Amino acid sequence: PSNAREANVQGVVLLDTVIARDGTVIKVQPVSGPEALTSAAMEAVRWWRFEPYQVNGEPTDVETTLAVEFRM
Repeated sequence: PSNAREANVQGVVLLDTVIARDGTVIKVQPVSGPEALTSAAMEAVRWWRFEPYQVNGEPTDVETTLAVEFRM
């Protein structure tokens, strides 16, 4: 985000994320990281697509923690 860049804010944002069986992100909750970067990290992750997690060969929802790093 431009305001964080201007303030030289850097760091890692951790997000609890639920990935649906089709690989889309269906839930994102911040865990930690600079508050100025949290919204941008959450917005970016919502656009990501993943290879579906499988159990016994069947796609399933999965909850995981993702790290998004912002650096200059």
